[in-house]
Amino acid sequence: ETHPFGFTLVEVITILVVIAGLIILSYLNIPTIQARVRDASRKADLHKMAIAIADYEDVNNCYPVSLPICKTEFKDGTTTIVSSIPCDPQTQDSYVYVSENAECPSWFQLYTILEYDKDKLIDEVGCSYGCGPDCQFNYGVASPNQNLDPYCGPEGQIGDPLEYVCDPAGRCEIYEDPEISGCPDIYPDDPTCQN
Repeated sequence: ETHPFGFTLVEVITILVVIAGLIILSYLNIPTIQARVRDASRKADLHKMAIAIADYEDVNNCYPVSLPICKTEFKDGTTTIVSSIPCDPQTQDSYVYVSENAECPSWFQLYTILEYDKDKLIDEVGCSYGCGPDCQFNYGVASPNQNLDPYCGPEGQIGDPLEYVCDPAGRCEIYEDPEISGCPDIYPDDPTCQN
């Protein structure tokens, strides 16, 4: 039987249960959603910095040896490349920059840790078992001529890299002793031999 307001008690209780269920579900998903939003910011920051670093390299024919800390300017002489280097959205720490150990680096890598560890990009960039210094990162970007390093094993430990060589037939092959291939270019732990 309906009340003058048009709803039965069962209908009102059903609506309240549905609303309560939606509130509980959204509450359970909020941390994951927040982590994914912060991860999107991290990815955007790294790609923005990679573009700025490439701009620096276009002018100087070298990548920078190091980057200033976050929230400061990235300058080339008097030219501002980035007015404020981004920080990690949660920790407010600088992203980790690694370059070739040389006066004029020919490559760079930039690393972060994504909170949502099921992100497909982690596998795509090859960081499932960790990357970067001490295998502590799971996402990064690098200059076009460089892969993300070092070589982390299934337990996250740094292992001995496999040594690949582009053999005389043009195939990328694993060699225990790369010198026997007769080819001088060795690509540690890179099964594509840098394409």
